[in-house]
Amino acid sequence: MLGRVTVVRREMTRRWVIVGAGGLVLAAIPAVVGAVPVYPPAAGVATLVARMRASAVQPFQGYAVSSGSAGLPAIPQLGDVADLLNSDTQLRIWYGSSSHWRVDVLGTGTERGTYQLPGQQVVWDFGRNLLTEVDGSAPIRLPQGPDLTPPELARRLLSAAGNDITLAPLPARRVAGVAAAGVRVTPRSEQTTVAYIDVWAEARTGLPLAVEVTGRGAHDPFLVSRFMEVSLAAPDASVLTPPEVHGTMGYTVADSADITGAVTTFRLAPLPFLLAGQARDIEGAPALLGIGTYGTGLAQFLVLPLPRRAGFDVINRITRANGNPLTYPTGRGVQISTPLVSVLAMDAHPARRTYLLAGLVDPKLLKQAAAELSSFTGEP
Repeated sequence: MLGRVTVVRREMTRRWVIVGAGGLVLAAIPAVVGAVPVYPPAAGVATLVARMRASAVQPFQGYAVSSGSAGLPAIPQLGDVADLLNSDTQLRIWYGSSSHWRVDVLGTGTERGTYQLPGQQVVWDFGRNLLTEVDGSAPIRLPQGPDLTPPELARRLLSAAGNDITLAPLPARRVAGVAAAGVRVTPRSEQTTVAYIDVWAEARTGLPLAVEVTGRGAHDPFLVSRFMEVSLAAPDASVLTPPEVHGTMGYTVADSADITGAVTTFRLAPLPFLLAGQARDIEGAPALLGIGTYGTGLAQFLVLPLPRRAGFDVINRITRANGNPLTYPTGRGVQISTPLVSVLAMDAHPARRTYLLAGLVDPKLLKQAAAELSSFTGEP
């Protein structure tokens, strides 16, 4: 049964007033905060990164903003990923532990809260007045707003990068009034579009406070997530309790597998074990769902088999977004690339299948993979 906290509109209005007033105050005091000296941490960068990776045990609460300028077109098969990477996302966060947290994604007159509980998630859509209880854990899903909080984004990027990275210290800075130590994480692979990832964290706990992702050849980051206000105090348990269904509130229950199917159109299909010189990972949830994962670290790319109608829709959308048309003896495709993200949709004639390829990789790598995939007959 869901919790005992009743959410009323007056509380929602008050929260919006607090968020707006907080933004005005923050805009008025940067010079004062910036005048307080910041000293570099005593620990080395390797120790700092290790603390970042282990920071999921640190409770906190705060308000963060994620800003993206990836320039991706809207593709239904990628859900809200384009919106998350192309615009600003306001996040109010209460984090007790990895199994007990809440993130509200705020917009103009809208609010969507995700409550993580042991064994389930509850999503409260204020605009639609709808509460959704999601049982279980989805084996694979698309990125969501809560993934863009500075701690979660930093930990996911560090996990994806693995150990094939170079670390260098950055000048310390203040983030939301907290002294933060900085480290630049540079992937060694030349096949990823990520030039480097800059992370600033509270040195003692390793809690990431700001993340900036910069593509190769770029001077400015294409994805930035940073706290505007933060406290390392644990949130009150009542804040982490989902609202109780009442009055005219809508309510629905979904299985995690239903959520996976609702946001994707992936179909089980044979895929090559090798593409563009990159081996396919045949273990884990993506492989079980028929999704191809090739390469390692940040140079990984995905191959998603699509129903032909959906595949042709993606090809048309990328074409209308000034995608680069590709023609193969046994297929056709279209590619759109930003300095950070590469996306390619294609129709492979021999297998009579359409595919979507995507990753933080060099566009040439995806083109080579698509050329090989175009002649793939569908045999394992």
